[in-house]
Amino acid sequence: MNIKHLSAFLTVADSRSFTQAARILGLAQPTVTARIKSLEQALDTPLLLRTASGASLTPAGRRLHRYARRIVQLSELAQQSVCGPADVPDALVIGAAECIVTYRLVPLIEYLHLRHRQLDLSLRALDGDPVRLVREEQIDCAFFIGPRTAAADVNHLVLRPESLSMVAHPAHPLAGRPVRSTADLAPHTVACANRESGYQRGLERALVEAGAVARGILVLGSVDAVKRSVGEGIGMALLPTVAVAEELRLGLLRRLDWRPPFTVYSQCVWRRGLDDDPVFHTVLGTARQVLAESDTAAGPALQAVC
Repeated sequence: MNIKHLSAFLTVADSRSFTQAARILGLAQPTVTARIKSLEQALDTPLLLRTASGASLTPAGRRLHRYARRIVQLSELAQQSVCGPADVPDALVIGAAECIVTYRLVPLIEYLHLRHRQLDLSLRALDGDPVRLVREEQIDCAFFIGPRTAAADVNHLVLRPESLSMVAHPAHPLAGRPVRSTADLAPHTVACANRESGYQRGLERALVEAGAVARGILVLGSVDAVKRSVGEGIGMALLPTVAVAEELRLGLLRRLDWRPPFTVYSQCVWRRGLDDDPVFHTVLGTARQVLAESDTAAGPALQAVC
């Protein structure tokens, strides 16, 4: 398959218009049409249909679309690698959930830097599903917290189970009294950093399974903002215990008498082909070592990844 033909196919599929695709690619429309026809002939099946509302994918086109983007991206990466400076290695791009970045991964990278100064790393906050981002090779690997992840096309490792705490202001109506069922949480506002986090999705799913829906979900964008809000009496929040340990110790927040009916884990997912990368091997090996040592009093000041 010709990369230019695949690029034309993707552009038409995404824009739903041969005319718009030609404008985006800087080509004449007949050229775009010819590339699509050549691709269809090579695969011996129609990929796009012209409809009144624009171009649409056939079933075969939808199947190809998943692979075409990856093929084009790999082609671009290969070209950049060949044409770029030979002595400059690519940085390992690590995605991390906001909680991990704030509380654990930056110290982990500092730990790596002190012992492995030659490593070339790039840290990015996760802005979507970690498996999807790794699958699309927007990042090389991701550290996150959530229910066990299973995906056939990426590698995956559970690092450790994580404790969660439902916290609120000490004067919250549920503080200091039994929460008899998950449904008892529903009348109260829930604050969260991101509704896409594994534990927030788990909470909302648990409420639905209990036949209830939270009165209101307050999305604040960061764990620190959630803690400040809850500490001022605005709602309650389900957070990794490590993220609220200090506030609980100081009495600024109170743990509610409710345990989530699901288990979450610190996990790492990484793209296929990365296992033999020495930089990734060092990062993952160090993460596992640090997490193991965090369970002992003599371990470094790097505790659970959250």
